[in-house]
Amino acid sequence: MSEGGRDSRHYAVRRVNPFEGVLQVVETHNARAYSPNGQIWQVQVLTQRPDHTWRSFSDAEAVEQFFNFGLWDAVEGLHRIPASPLLDIGDMQAAADELTSVLRRLLEDLPFALIDDYEYWATDYDGRPLALLATTENPRLLHDIRVSRWQATRVSDHSFTSPSLLARDLPTQGHVGPRQHAEQLERQVRQLGQHKAWFRRSSEGDGERLQPKRADTALTAEAFPPLGLKSDWTDDITRELATDYLAWQAPRLLTLQRIDDAQRQWLEQHACHRAAELAAAYRLIPRILDKARLEAARVEARLRRSAVRD
Repeated sequence: MSEGGRDSRHYAVRRVNPFEGVLQVVETHNARAYSPNGQIWQVQVLTQRPDHTWRSFSDAEAVEQFFNFGLWDAVEGLHRIPASPLLDIGDMQAAADELTSVLRRLLEDLPFALIDDYEYWATDYDGRPLALLATTENPRLLHDIRVSRWQATRVSDHSFTSPSLLARDLPTQGHVGPRQHAEQLERQVRQLGQHKAWFRRSSEGDGERLQPKRADTALTAEAFPPLGLKSDWTDDITRELATDYLAWQAPRLLTLQRIDDAQRQWLEQHACHRAAELAAAYRLIPRILDKARLEAARVEARLRRSAVRD
């Protein structure tokens, strides 16, 4: 993780459960910015809470927190959002200006290196990782992060459809709700992955089991599903359903940094079927094998947007 300026750092972390891509982060000593696409950045500034001003003559210590200050992009610059007049807007603007100056210099380095090496997995009865539940870069948080179950999509997201289930006359919507295909995959994960464990991954992909401890604490990289979900299920229905899900997630999964060329080629092929989603994730893809294929999909996405506007 290289330095982009004085007292600054930049890095990336995954957005998991459900997987929603890789978040890019830039920090200075008193401000930070984050982006899910490398284009639009949420800028936050660290400053004293407004309620402290009412206690200016007391012995109460100042309480600092991050406040949303605006949105920034390389073309339009910073768009401030309305802020409380009790905040020190001048100091906040100076902090935001320093941050965006650092950020502009770092854009060519996108995507940033992932630092969330601690991974929380649902595991099967033999302790094999099955589905990724959470990640963090901070080992002090391992006791605090608790995830009850794996999610294929957000509850409000009804867009996942499995062609293999449709071929078996299993509709996406039914009496239990509008996301039956996602829920069926989630049920399979719950049934097999009733145990959970924290692992620390090495740069080579190997994993050391941290909590709960077992005699076999070390796992090779091959033991971890590279796309965050087991794909080699024993029954045909679940195996095909999992494959459909990973193909649907392909544009976002392309932003992962620890996948081999065979997986990346497969993801590129399926990502092109979701041109709009691919275009949104494109800037954060660390490596592209078939640039012509992906560029054609991006052109398709632009044409679709133009058609909608017209």
